[in-house]
Amino acid sequence: MVGVHVGSGALAKTLMEHDLIDEIRMLVHPIAVGTGKRLFEGAGAPVALRLVDTRSFDSGVVALTYHAAA
Repeated sequence: MVGVHVGSGALAKTLMEHDLIDEIRMLVHPIAVGTGKRLFEGAGAPVALRLVDTRSFDSGVVALTYHAAA
């Protein structure tokens, strides 16, 4: 499994384009920024994902785990 961390959107995009990602894990923080980079900006064709796990924390952060949909 390859771990893709914050700031490596280009790597994530390349791996997704070559169907090399089995699982995506995201931490969603409850803040509104208004501007910034989109997570999957310019990622080409939509990728079918299936939500397989969620976990919420007292801080309001939500952990999401997605698998590629078959």
